[in-house]
Amino acid sequence: MRTVPLRIAATVELASLVVLLANLATVHLPVLASALGPLHGCAYLVAIALTVERAGRRSRATALCLVPGVGGLLAATSVRRHLDPPTGRSTSWP
Repeated sequence: MRTVPLRIAATVELASLVVLLANLATVHLPVLASALGPLHGCAYLVAIALTVERAGRRSRATALCLVPGVGGLLAATSVRRHLDPPTGRSTSWP
């Protein structure tokens, strides 16, 4: 369950990006953009920080998390694949 906070941050990042883009493509409400822009940025940075904490700075998961929008979810999947579920110890990163 070590990836739950990362998955939450990645989901918030993706959802806020989708709403921001939908707002931009339709009505473009400045108040919505000013509220969701910082939320999206914060969720993006939290996803990066959590990935670096769990996978290390020089890992494939960290490179994946730098992709805006879906990178956090890809990184969470990568981190989860490399954790040994019974012991919670990490295996070697490719």
